[in-house]
Amino acid sequence: MKLISKVTVPKCITSGVDLIVIRRQEYEDMLRHLAEIKDAFAKIRKGEKELRAGKTRVVKSLNELRS
Repeated sequence: MKLISKVTVPKCITSGVDLIVIRRQEYEDMLRHLAEIKDAFAKIRKGEKELRAGKTRVVKSLNELRS
């Protein structure tokens, strides 16, 4: 069971904005995941652009890719 501690941060420090504290490892994992998502979306955009430009080909089996 995780122990949850309550800490009060003065509003003058956070300027009235909500503040969340997480472990460094969780933060780094989220950053890594965000980078992977951005990369996937960039590849999807590139693929859609190439599809509209007619640079793609339709294959019916993986064997057609070898030729």
